[in-house]
Amino acid sequence: MKTGCNTVSFRTKDLEFALGKIASAGYEYVEVEANLKWCPHADPWKDDPIKFKEKVKSFGFKGVSAIGSHRELITSDESAEDIKRSIKWAREADISVVLTGEGRMPANMSTEVALRILKDKLKDILEVAEENEVYLAMEDHGSISLGSLDGLPKIISLVDSKWLAVNFDTANIHRGDYIGTSRGNYEWKLEGSKLSFSEVELLKKVADKVRHVHFKDVIGRDAVTLGTGEIDLVGCLKIFKEAGYDGVLSYETEGMQDIQESIEMITMSRQFLINNLKNI
Repeated sequence: MKTGCNTVSFRTKDLEFALGKIASAGYEYVEVEANLKWCPHADPWKDDPIKFKEKVKSFGFKGVSAIGSHRELITSDESAEDIKRSIKWAREADISVVLTGEGRMPANMSTEVALRILKDKLKDILEVAEENEVYLAMEDHGSISLGSLDGLPKIISLVDSKWLAVNFDTANIHRGDYIGTSRGNYEWKLEGSKLSFSEVELLKKVADKVRHVHFKDVIGRDAVTLGTGEIDLVGCLKIFKEAGYDGVLSYETEGMQDIQESIEMITMSRQFLINNLKNI
């Protein structure tokens, strides 16, 4: 398994700043956010993918592990077009994984209806994913995937495609809420839901479909340095190893800390990764 870090830790700064700090901390790979108002470090509608690729390479990274393109898939008509655009752009930028989630399910909508909507949208998106040989990795990041331990498995079983995968976030299912993004805004969703499930139990259900990982630790809602929070990170590492996962473990926060604290967090978290990867 490889070490990576998400640029969202420095979401209040530009891409060059984020790349510089993550490279200085010694990470092999970088994950780049393409989430517009939340973290616009990449914009597949505007940015040149070749220039983007060259910029990342100039900082010494082995590659970009993924781009995050979270949208409200269930409720937004424009979400599928945004994700398809991200997939095409990712191919040009030599990125093999695009991350997203299902978003929030309206209170007056049944899970069955929401899953039918998702299935239709995923079929459409996955045709583009297959054409471009880019994985669409669904994260535990919305009402269905965080609502029960069966939610994410149901989502990734909607369409039979090798290009439909999982971005496993180690903390979201424990924390029970997420940040929702659209073209024009972002906000915390699920209103501090009291739903909370075991990250290890969810991972056991989807480990064979994982193609990218948000390796995150939290205390309550807040992201913290790896190994200082409530998440069974070592338990997750053991499952990844048993499943044969050899991809990137991308350290992620929500970028709520000041810059110096973020630098310390990514540096100490990389050391946690290195130490524990030796021992599993």
